[in-house]
Amino acid sequence: MGNRIGLKDAAMKKLSSVLAVMFLLSLGVNSSVLAQDEEEYEYAKDFMEAALYFGGSMPLGGLTDWTVVNERGTYKLGAELGYDYGLDVGYFLTAPLVIGFNFTASQYTIDAEVPNEADLPIIESRHHRIYSPAVYLKYYFWSESNFAPYLKGHAGVDVVKFTTRVFDQNEGGDEYRELSYDPGFAFGFGGGVFYYTHDYGGLYLEVNYHHGLTSDVESDYGTRGPYTFGEAASLVDVHAGIKVFFGSE
Repeated sequence: MGNRIGLKDAAMKKLSSVLAVMFLLSLGVNSSVLAQDEEEYEYAKDFMEAALYFGGSMPLGGLTDWTVVNERGTYKLGAELGYDYGLDVGYFLTAPLVIGFNFTASQYTIDAEVPNEADLPIIESRHHRIYSPAVYLKYYFWSESNFAPYLKGHAGVDVVKFTTRVFDQNEGGDEYRELSYDPGFAFGFGGGVFYYTHDYGGLYLEVNYHHGLTSDVESDYGTRGPYTFGEAASLVDVHAGIKVFFGSE
């Protein structure tokens, strides 16, 4: 249908835009659809969607060889392939267009190269983590099939919690801590496919690219801070999950 093609093009052009643009897009598309005849939509408009998912997360770029430099040497504490889990809760602005809230928690093992080999058991007992609350905008391509592909964009913040060698004044020396850094703006885009297993929900699989502007975020831990994170949080995530729709009209 002509109106669906127009909405698709508008959404695809703006998926990777910042949060303010995503809100403007959703408002603009919603206003346009309200002016149209509701009978042009073949499928009922749901009120809300809720989803839970689990998946794999692959760090990219500087995260894979992330380093900590201090007076004892240069410690490479790169992030390896990890896993994540989270949830989506969204509101249908129109039959194909959803705006919602997402939260993802990710955990990664550490690929360590350190000057002091005695540190390795300590490092390997810890992990790197990233917490990512975000707002998302999603566009479904409904059809008569049980399959419904979709495109998705998100924007929010990353809170990185990476294992770092820091000075602890209480201990009188260095130690490893999963240090919490300040939040940094983050955004991303991707897509997936949903499969109806019953009238009110089903299963889905999606792939997303995520980029956090975390190079300059800091942590004020201890007396020798601040510690600067120094890298962008670039990731590729693959999620599989279950989804339920509420309030079909």
